[in-house]
Amino acid sequence: MSTAAAAKGAEKETSTGKRLTVQVTSLSELLGAHPDSLEKMYRAGKAADPAELGESPRGLLLSSAKGKNVFLLTRPLMKALGSGVLPWEGKTFDHGGNSGQNLVMGKRLTRFHAEVGPSELDGKPSLILSYANPAHGNPWPLRDLRDELRTVAHGVAIGPAFFMGSGSPNLLMWFGLEAR
Repeated sequence: MSTAAAAKGAEKETSTGKRLTVQVTSLSELLGAHPDSLEKMYRAGKAADPAELGESPRGLLLSSAKGKNVFLLTRPLMKALGSGVLPWEGKTFDHGGNSGQNLVMGKRLTRFHAEVGPSELDGKPSLILSYANPAHGNPWPLRDLRDELRTVAHGVAIGPAFFMGSGSPNLLMWFGLEAR
């Protein structure tokens, strides 16, 4: 599938110069999409609701933010990583969706706090997953991560993952969650 086709949900220009909008039906369709396409879709989404994703949504790393300039070289790697080689399987939500953990090889690890807040990208509402609370016991560098999620289709949310250690957000990658 081409990047343009994979980045469904975002507007794209056809060969006739008209805008076409198509819908995402599965998180897998976005695997290996260009970071700019994912950002456009994210900006058009609404803050994710953990209840719509379910208790244990499946997760995929979609694209490296750092590979924008060498996208065609990094895309096959991202697609390979999304084929089940990574130990990260997704996230779990508990306590009514205000906290959760990452699911790694069937184990719940790295606790996060979840709440709707302003996005680092555009200041609009996003579901923010913060690992910084000392009570969570996350080691550095994990406690300096911040994930954001917006719904782009029914049961599908995508967002950026930032490293916050230097005080200013450093966009690392794009990931997504999908209701099982």
